[in-house]
Amino acid sequence: MTANHIDIARNLKIIEGLKVQLLSVIAELFSGLYRGLEDNVLDALSAAIVILFSMADRLGISIRRMDIAIEEKLQDRAANPENSLRQFEAELLSYWRGKHRDED
Repeated sequence: MTANHIDIARNLKIIEGLKVQLLSVIAELFSGLYRGLEDNVLDALSAAIVILFSMADRLGISIRRMDIAIEEKLQDRAANPENSLRQFEAELLSYWRGKHRDED
């Protein structure tokens, strides 16, 4: 087996592991919601975001591309008059943009 094949196989194994972790974290989220444990919900939500960013990295998607895609998705959703979460997502978009200005 060539080094390239080993690297691809290793990467696929890591992606599969991330998928399992994501499913596990979603189960923890539902459990926390059911039991009314805010700390568990927060932990599961933040872990899911970290896992998704890690998965994107393994799939060759940079943090910057994810950042742009999230901003564009929020923009689209906030502009949709049929979206019941429109106001919140507009606020989130404003926060998202402001947070990145602070880093410059």
